[in-house]
Amino acid sequence: MSTEIFGPKDLLESLVRLEKNGYEFYSKASEKFDDLEVKEFFKFLANQELGHEKLYKELAEEVATSSSNTSRQSYDEEYNDYLQSLVENTFNFELDQNLKDVKNVYKFALGLEKDTIIFIGELRNILPDFKKEIFEKVEKEERGHIKLINDWYKKYINK
Repeated sequence: MSTEIFGPKDLLESLVRLEKNGYEFYSKASEKFDDLEVKEFFKFLANQELGHEKLYKELAEEVATSSSNTSRQSYDEEYNDYLQSLVENTFNFELDQNLKDVKNVYKFALGLEKDTIIFIGELRNILPDFKKEIFEKVEKEERGHIKLINDWYKKYINK
């Protein structure tokens, strides 16, 4: 059984939304902590999210006008359900609730970065040759963010 699902543009727009949420989260996290280094760390991550948001917007516009998206691809129902669940679960949270304690900040930040890597992976599956080098670069940055977040947690929280 085959059914029409999200096109690449839809997934890119989901990434835009994810980066917006990341920007808002990291901006609020930077205001929550008194330590200047911690504030700067979260401001850095917020700015990274802004850059990625802009990139994904541009890519969404490009893929919308490219031949890669002229006919939406069909996938089996299981894959369609997986992508719909991925999108629903990724955006089902209360931002302020995640800032109540530092462990929530840590867990939520890791989740944001991991979710972004998952979305990038799905885009690379759907469009294996579209802007391959850009997705590789951004995916590497997201993996670097996970390391930075873990290092921050070890240094400032889990001493």
